[in-house]
Amino acid sequence: NYMYDDLKKIMVSRDTVYQWRRQYVRVNKSNLCPTLTANMGTGGHNVPLIIDCTGGFRKLTPIECFRFQGYNHIKLPDIANSRLYKQAGNSVTVPLVKLLAKGIKRSLDKLYT
Repeated sequence: NYMYDDLKKIMVSRDTVYQWRRQYVRVNKSNLCPTLTANMGTGGHNVPLIIDCTGGFRKLTPIECFRFQGYNHIKLPDIANSRLYKQAGNSVTVPLVKLLAKGIKRSLDKLYT
């Protein structure tokens, strides 16, 4: 409630993921999701926010955070959302891991052929 006036002024696009940063709302100008961090579920810092279909403001759900990390077919355990946010923030993005693994494989293939 204390941040509603700030959100209303700054959050104007449904196509942007914003980020609550302790004292202000950060506008994501890169058209990407901001960094998901382990502390985003522990008190309001680094929380990714969007405008929902009703025009209200909400944070991304844990499943949305995991999908941004590349986990598209994941079943989340029945644990507190704060723990799920931590896990999503501590995870490594699946597409990045695939890209790195392919690069390592190419290098090893060249080395051992």
